[in-house]
Amino acid sequence: MSTKKVIAVVPSRMGSSRFPGKPVTPISGLPMIEHVRRRVELASSIDEVVVATCDQEIMDIVERAGGKAVMTADTHERCTDRVAEAMESLEGDIVVIVQGDEPLLLPEVLDRLVVPFREDNSVYCTNIVSRIRTQEDLEDVDMVKALLSETDDIMCFTRAPAPYQRIDGERPMYRQTGLSAFSCDFLTTFTKSPETRLEVIESIDFLRIVGHGYKIRAVVHDGRTLGVDRPEDVARIEQVLSDDPVQADLFNMIST
Repeated sequence: MSTKKVIAVVPSRMGSSRFPGKPVTPISGLPMIEHVRRRVELASSIDEVVVATCDQEIMDIVERAGGKAVMTADTHERCTDRVAEAMESLEGDIVVIVQGDEPLLLPEVLDRLVVPFREDNSVYCTNIVSRIRTQEDLEDVDMVKALLSETDDIMCFTRAPAPYQRIDGERPMYRQTGLSAFSCDFLTTFTKSPETRLEVIESIDFLRIVGHGYKIRAVVHDGRTLGVDRPEDVARIEQVLSDDPVQADLFNMIST
């Protein structure tokens, strides 16, 4: 069994065009960044959890709660670049990237994200994908679709409805969830690789990986994540925390 050290990094910043100050917004009395960080700590495969931020307010909240945060530059446009800078001061073999606006994250999903690295030394990048079940989601350009090979490697990402159904029948439709993991060496390779034309056109940075001929192993999780994009999403999250027994139990675990 591999003894690779796994570090989870949560990139977080105050600036957001749709929701400024989102990471520190209280959700059921707990700042959103703390919902995420504390849930990540519950994942059995994670050895260390670090918040990477360019804002002192976020760092202060995390450190007051007993967590670890590192300060990064405020010039990063992509979360992967922020994570790569954070990893320069950390030691690990695998880095799991967790978006800071997923307060309903299930810790066991992170464990599944790490499994391929334990089982196959040739794996250097994994993504969690979930089934698309509605036409509305399929046509949503904000939802990135993933096309999988027969070996569960991701062949392509796109914002367009995909795959095109020329022949009637069930089509395997998946979406990128935003949860990913890299070998630390490959994260450096990725961030230093030049952008690809398709990456720029689609505005999907993970297209850079497949565009340069590298593989991304897909891990299918049959569940839908619920993130916070706008202020009105907070009430939806709080409702789930109140009504869903699994989510309520997790909230009790991290808030006591």
